[in-house]
Amino acid sequence: MNELTAGDIWRLHEQLERDASAILGRAIFAFSRLDANLGLMVASVLRVAGKVEQESKADGMNFHKRLEFILKYACEAPDIDPSARAELTRWVKAADETRTQRNQLVHGRWDVDPYRRKALNTVGLANSDEQRTFEYSLEELESFVQRVNDLQSQLTKVRMRWHLP
Repeated sequence: MNELTAGDIWRLHEQLERDASAILGRAIFAFSRLDANLGLMVASVLRVAGKVEQESKADGMNFHKRLEFILKYACEAPDIDPSARAELTRWVKAADETRTQRNQLVHGRWDVDPYRRKALNTVGLANSDEQRTFEYSLEELESFVQRVNDLQSQLTKVRMRWHLP
């Protein structure tokens, strides 16, 4: 059996870091598109509600606040079909779960383990009892990007199917 040399390990480390970085970059772009489209939906809801002067309010909202706004709209708007309300509520729940993971990915410290071929994301203060490390294969990171892209597609379909703003 051939053992890896220090040079081999370094090359594996560098390649894994490049691959993980490329996937995380795609995740940031995908989430940014989702956030922008959610913001446009918030602005459209405000416009349809006759609150055009508040339309710019959507720009100052973070993703979480936009989700809360859309959930409130889904639950309170009298002209929304109950099936549309349920579908949009499910979408908001899935988007919020993805938001939570996105926050963890963005706010952690990254490294890679070339031996196990894993990307490592550590959250929490160094030397803290609260510090935790999450391990991701490249496939798991790709899955996150796909989940964000799927949410984008689902939002578009829900809006079109139910003629939502």
